[in-house]
This record gives sequence, structure tokens and C-alpha cells, in this order.
Amino acid sequence: MRGLALWLLVGLGLLFAACKAEVPDAGGCSVTRIVDGDTVHLTCNGARHKVRLLGYDTPEIFHPRCEAERVAGERASDLMRAIAAAGPVTRVRFAGRDRYGRDLADVEIAGQDVAASMLASPLARPYRGHRHPDWCAILAGTMGRLPILPKSSGAP
Repeated sequence: MRGLALWLLVGLGLLFAACKAEVPDAGGCSVTRIVDGDTVHLTCNGARHKVRLLGYDTPEIFHPRCEAERVAGERASDLMRAIAAAGPVTRVRFAGRDRYGRDLADVEIAGQDVAASMLASPLARPYRGHRHPDWCAILAGTMGRLPILPKSSGAP
């Protein structure tokens, strides 16, 4: 019985490891497009990935529920462009796919965790795959206090 339990644990460990693959040479990865504040396109060693970045959510720009959300979403996209322009992709840890077929991943750029960088701004909220924040309620009356970033010409 102990042998069976050990094999089950080993099997589950291998399955878990397969679901959370880390790109060993993140130097082979680059950001090729910023979709919005929490979705980017990466090319890693020739393979293309549409990536939903893990750990945070930003306001929507494609289907916003109010104008304030759209404007804040554009600002979050500008912030993501600035982060992407700060340096090379230094780590990617893939963790499966979402219901839209996007790869889920933790990403570091220039040695800095992208989620932590985004969460340091008022343009992102923690997100673990459940209900999205009500950005319209969050943003009510705050638009004048959100950061305005210059458009980065060096990032995708």
C-alpha cells in the first residue's frame, strides 16, 4: 500500500511539473506585442505565445463597462509597454492555459516581477482567477489621480 501511495505522489508531482514549465533560457524570450495591461505576446526560442500574466488584473480596453475603465485600461497598457521596454525577459514560468486558450505565466523583465511592478501602481489589482474587480466602482472619482505615462516608442 505504501508503494502505491509513493507512486501516486511521484505521478502527481510529474504531472504538476509538466503544468508549470519554466523556460530555462528566458534570454530566448522577447515581448513582441502588448495586448493590454495583463496580456502580452511572447516569442520564446521561436515559439509564439499569447500570455495572460498571472497575479493581477487591469482595467479592460476592449470591452470596458464604463469610459473610466477604458481610459484606465489604456494607461495600464502604457505602463506595461514601459515595463517591457525596461529590459530583456529574464524569466518565464508557464502554468497552463485559460479558457480563452492563452498561456498563463509569471514573467520577469530585467529581473523584476511584472505582476509586482504592475501591482505597485493603482492600475492593477490582485487577481487569482475568480471574479474580476469592478473597475467602474474602483475608478469612480479617481481618474484625475491615475498616472499618465508617455507612450513608449521602444516597446511593442
